[in-house]
Amino acid sequence: MVIAMPNIKVRVSGESVSPTRMIVKGKSFEYIVDKDESSPLEYILAALAGCINIVGFMVAKEMGLNIEKIHIKVTGRINTDRLMGKNVEDRAGYKEIEVKVKVKGDIPEEKLSEWLEKVEERCPIGENIMNATPVNVSVEKD
Repeated sequence: MVIAMPNIKVRVSGESVSPTRMIVKGKSFEYIVDKDESSPLEYILAALAGCINIVGFMVAKEMGLNIEKIHIKVTGRINTDRLMGKNVEDRAGYKEIEVKVKVKGDIPEEKLSEWLEKVEERCPIGENIMNATPVNVSVEKD
């Protein structure tokens, strides 16, 4: 029998300190998002890598696999014309994201694809990137 877990809310809030810099606060952290130093374009790729890492170790434990280390390289291809207001025909987001995963540990080769399939299926960041998620944006005056 599968017991359904409740939906949880994940929240962050941010406040701009300049036109290109924002301080974002989460449950137990604070970080700076800055166009030049820590681009939001990189954060989404970093979130995907981090999610694959966490879920990867969880799934490995469940499957009885001994993973020592996971190395993840994520590359995204994006056309910034729409972002810059130049080309409204191309999408503003990534056109393609490639993820290369290297696993160190005592793992039978034939188990790697099964492991990766389960990781992909359960990684919420990857699932959000691969499928449309409703986003409701509103504005109000402060």
